Amino acid sequence: MATSTLDKDAETVYHVSHSQLASNYIAEANTLDQNDAELAQTHEGEFGMKRDLKPRVVSMIAIAGTLGTGLFLGTGSSLINGGPVGMWLGYTFMGLLVGSMMMCLGEMMCFAPNVGGFIAMGTQYIDPAAGFMLGISCVIGTGLTVASEPTAIGILATFWDKNTSHVYIYLIATLALMIIMNIVGVKYFGEIEFAFAILKIALIIGLIIFGLIADLGGIPPKHEYIGGRYWRDEPFNDSFLDLTPVSKARFIGFWSVFTSAAFSYAGIETLAILAGEAYNPRKTMLVAVRTVFYRIVGIYVLSTLIIGLVISQHSEDLTNGVNDGDGTAAASPFVIVCKQMGVKALPSIVNAVVITSALSAGNENFYGCSRALMSLARQGSLPKFFLRTTENGIPYFGVLVATAFGLLCFLSVSNGSNQAFTWLSNLTALNGLITWITICAAYVRFYHAMKAQGIDRKKLPFVGWFQPYLAYVCIFFFTTILIFSGFSVFIGGFDSVNFVASYITIPFMTLVYVGYKFWRRTKYIPLDEVDLSIGPAEALRGTRYDLLSHGQTFVHAEEDEKKY
Repeated sequence: MATSTLDKDAETVYHVSHSQLASNYIAEANTLDQNDAELAQTHEGEFGMKRDLKPRVVSMIAIAGTLGTGLFLGTGSSLINGGPVGMWLGYTFMGLLVGSMMMCLGEMMCFAPNVGGFIAMGTQYIDPAAGFMLGISCVIGTGLTVASEPTAIGILATFWDKNTSHVYIYLIATLALMIIMNIVGVKYFGEIEFAFAILKIALIIGLIIFGLIADLGGIPPKHEYIGGRYWRDEPFNDSFLDLTPVSKARFIGFWSVFTSAAFSYAGIETLAILAGEAYNPRKTMLVAVRTVFYRIVGIYVLSTLIIGLVISQHSEDLTNGVNDGDGTAAASPFVIVCKQMGVKALPSIVNAVVITSALSAGNENFYGCSRALMSLARQGSLPKFFLRTTENGIPYFGVLVATAFGLLCFLSVSNGSNQAFTWLSNLTALNGLITWITICAAYVRFYHAMKAQGIDRKKLPFVGWFQPYLAYVCIFFFTTILIFSGFSVFIGGFDSVNFVASYITIPFMTLVYVGYKFWRRTKYIPLDEVDLSIGPAEALRGTRYDLLSHGQTFVHAEEDEKKY
């Protein structure tokens, strides 16, 4: 019997409906791959931000981001306190810990790169209160660094310009440059930081080579061979703070290096914030993380090794340069060696590059402050207007707040406000350690959440070494350093003022965490409820986040379609 028009129409409807159903299943089944492709190809980030940071830029920032006054100038006091061996051991061991922490952070970054960086990780893997604490810590730490770096540049400029009344000019010029570099667009911000990184790395490589030649007696006219004399004759500081016995003086001197080295590496974790504006962030972060451990540790290990070889901890020039506290190139061990070897031009070169390092540090922290505010607004902890951006992706309210922090630099030239500024700076002194501890704690939760939800770590883009044990080791040592960072206040009579200045960060951050937890009534996220849905498709395939593992599949849809 002939098929009626109605039957044909119905058959067509059924066929189209099930064909559409099959297409829907295909789309759903490929959602994970589509998410990966979108993340890799789009130039548009979250909330109007632009993914314009290229892999080479992010990699160079990862390498040179921590190279600044801590290495070029701060190693002088570390050499005096710990001796050549004590300084080298302190920087090396802290470098290994920080590198291990970056492996924890790197695994989470490559799994789910976003504008929130490590702040979002605290919220996602531990508790919203932990994310809020990380965010506040980042905003305060980066904001006050925005204020302190112009001050540092003003001091460094006195190496050439002895007129202290000109400091206002340097402060205004530095702050203006940081604002300009942060409103021209993230693409140009990245290229500027790339140039700064090249300068810093070129200087440190040149200084390492120069130090090695000097140690081997290759610098005319003296051609003095030093070799391992200082390592052999005076490896540690035997008279640190006039402590007895010698073993105690050596250990406490070494510990002072150990704690100060932590601050030289501070800020390395802000690499995670760049993920929100990096092109193909999963791949870009992977390249950066794979190399940052070796390069950062290598640079500090070689630098401190050479410094300990070529200059004595008892050098009069070194002691005077550090004790004068002027913060110029006169306190740099490399500059002191140049003077001793009769090289006159290098001190000015070092001072100039250190100024660019301070400007770079201020620029990066200006960027970090504005993006940290975005991250807090993204998770609902701050007003949503911090998410607003210009056409070229600049969070202008965040830039305004960072600028307000920068204005605090003028307190440094007001005698009446110096104490207040010092207290504000002390508030952020240990933020780095607290942040690192929380990042490692977030990683432990991330690790166990993946295990609880059946996600295979071997399929992740980046897999850290010896986990989660390395994360536990980092938590232990970072916590120990944090607790004993102010040990000097207990030696030679208790100093209540320095005690408060040394430890005020701990109760402040505890108050931030507990206060937010009670205010928002947040709870720890159970491991099986941690949201891992934005991970890479390869790792999530076959888990509850893969729609192919739920109910019907495309195969079922095809079979249904054949029936019609």
